[in-house]
Amino acid sequence: MSRNSPVKGGPPLWLWGMLLVATVTVGVGVLISSAPVDPEELYQAALSQLSERDIDEFDGSVNRLRQFPEYSEHIELLEGIKAAQETRDPKAVEFFERAMKNTELKPLALQKAGDSLTRMGKFREAIGRYEEAVKVAPETADLSRILLARLYHAVGALTLAETTLNSVLESDEANIGAARMRAKVKMALFQYEDAVVDYSATLVAPGDVAAASPEVITNYVRCLLRTKDADRISAFVEKHQDLITDSSLKAALLWQNGDKNGVQAVIAAEPDERPDFTKLQAQIALSNGETEEAEKKLSESLTYKSRDTELYQLAIDVYKAIGDSRKVDVAEQNLRQLEDLQKQLVTALADVGQNIDDVDGRFRVAILYSQIGRFQDAQQWFIIGGVIDPERGNEAQQLMRKHLQRLPPLVKFEEAGSAQTTADEENAGTTPDKAPSDVESQTPPTESTEKDGNESP
Repeated sequence: MSRNSPVKGGPPLWLWGMLLVATVTVGVGVLISSAPVDPEELYQAALSQLSERDIDEFDGSVNRLRQFPEYSEHIELLEGIKAAQETRDPKAVEFFERAMKNTELKPLALQKAGDSLTRMGKFREAIGRYEEAVKVAPETADLSRILLARLYHAVGALTLAETTLNSVLESDEANIGAARMRAKVKMALFQYEDAVVDYSATLVAPGDVAAASPEVITNYVRCLLRTKDADRISAFVEKHQDLITDSSLKAALLWQNGDKNGVQAVIAAEPDERPDFTKLQAQIALSNGETEEAEKKLSESLTYKSRDTELYQLAIDVYKAIGDSRKVDVAEQNLRQLEDLQKQLVTALADVGQNIDDVDGRFRVAILYSQIGRFQDAQQWFIIGGVIDPERGNEAQQLMRKHLQRLPPLVKFEEAGSAQTTADEENAGTTPDKAPSDVESQTPPTESTEKDGNESP
């Protein structure tokens, strides 16, 4: 008898086999469908699906989760995250507010609401949400603290930002995000040595440097130039100078490292002559004993950077080399007055550093920045004041028109002894090179790669 011969009085064996398999399959399906569903697993799966932007699967998980009334706030949170991903932040905030009714979900809902409010430009409200997130779950709120510190930094509350980041790094000293954010705060407070320490702690291995953002690399190099840390400068130049995209910054670093030929090569590689290089060309000429060329290049630099302390330090050396004691005296006067203005600025930064409300204090910071020739920083601080109090946006714009202008030296070389020391005196009768943008349409940047010595507005 063949294997496929029919059983006497019944179907063939192969058909019985197929019926058996089908029966087992149906049975397993029934068992699976009748197995209890774990709503927490569904919730976690939906979070993962949102992270992977798998919206079809997400919608399926949420629909299954709706059969559990006790998970209604979880659904609100999930829908809020989805709305935020779709840039529907006002609607997302509504979802997050309802999710906050659940005590367990409240810290995350507060953090997410802070994120959406930040994107909406509602910085006061966002700060309030982050602060509450830290308060209700201090043990697990490091990310909220970092986001809060970023907003404090953006609105000029630098002391609050630093204190908040200190609390993160005290419990997790390896937190790269907190260390780099604190370095930015230190840099804004002119504490370049401390900023170098924080940046260096996050740039230990070669891979760390390669993975760092251009902003981190740029800020780190600027801090190195300020501190003149010879060992770190040498190490960075040896291994990572190709990561510097700004040729003037690279040339300055090579100069600090004693590579005169490297500086000249960078300058020669530029298709057009750049004003940024004139100070370096003056330094090179002075080092070569070419005092007349050094003075010429120095004069060119002073025409567009009349409030640069390092330029006046160079001027003292150049004028001593050519034996012009009167110009040495004028350069020293400018240097002293600029250093005094910078001290006033540090004090003004401290005065507003512990609050988010002092608009007048922020305008004072902005004016002092303009007086030392840092117009990009000045503009940012005027904008911050207008954002904190929108009713003063027009005032901020008027102040920008008044103060963001080219400035003469504090003490003119042809008028030794007659100093102009106030912004009103300096700006009387002048007009800005270009009008600033409407303050009310702008928001303070939370991440910036501004140059910290650009004097021409």
